[in-house]
Amino acid sequence: MAKQATIQNNIQKYREYHDLNQEELAEQLGITREYLSKLENQKFSPGPDLMARICRRFEVELGE
Repeated sequence: MAKQATIQNNIQKYREYHDLNQEELAEQLGITREYLSKLENQKFSPGPDLMARICRRFEVELGE
């Protein structure tokens, strides 16, 4: 569970670092703000396709 929590925490960390609100990032990723909120609050885990889009958006490797 710790690794999963890190993924969600990193999404929020990168979003805030890039000065994006949830609505802006959700639109860029093609998901709803509500779904993004659930990812950040550890209610859901992103699937492989969404995880790849998140990594591309923030220009980070999957392991980061």
